[in-house]
Amino acid sequence: MTTDEHGAAFDAVLDLVTSRGITETTLRRVADHCGLDGKTLRRKYGDQYGLLMAAAKELELDRDRRLAAVGSEPRSDSVADRRAYLEAVTRALLLDPTDRRRLLLRTEIVASARLVNGMAAETEWMGTSTRAIVTAALARAGVTEAELETERLLALISGLAFELAYPHGAGEGTADRVVRHHIATIVH
Repeated sequence: MTTDEHGAAFDAVLDLVTSRGITETTLRRVADHCGLDGKTLRRKYGDQYGLLMAAAKELELDRDRRLAAVGSEPRSDSVADRRAYLEAVTRALLLDPTDRRRLLLRTEIVASARLVNGMAAETEWMGTSTRAIVTAALARAGVTEAELETERLLALISGLAFELAYPHGAGEGTADRVVRHHIATIVH
């Protein structure tokens, strides 16, 4: 399978999860949507869950690219720079809030992992890696009680991801204001 075919399959997964839901995003529908042969997809991904896990890994690569752009440390020890660093890390973990398809896919994969046999173990790494990133970022920003703050920030990120994927009343810019407020309470 070529890089272009993989990209087409990933875009098809994004479109289908957004329009039909995760359970209806089958190998056959993805193949039909992107114009690939179903046998090619089956050889590459195995089954529907293999395809979804490949899509999850693509989301994590996107997250890693966004984190690399943030940098590995705050610019200085100033409160403003430490806050800006944590805000940037949080935004990178939310993927691209303007691309609802990616947010929806990640949210659906995490939710499905709890409901579908066989997905829980494969998606545990998503939570583990996110937890490690948050813990390290908090430590770099000099946050005390990093363990408690990790859990609080993870809960905030999960809630914001859900709100951004399934908007239910928050106005434009609310997510940014919530992130800034929360980080201001832990970096002082």
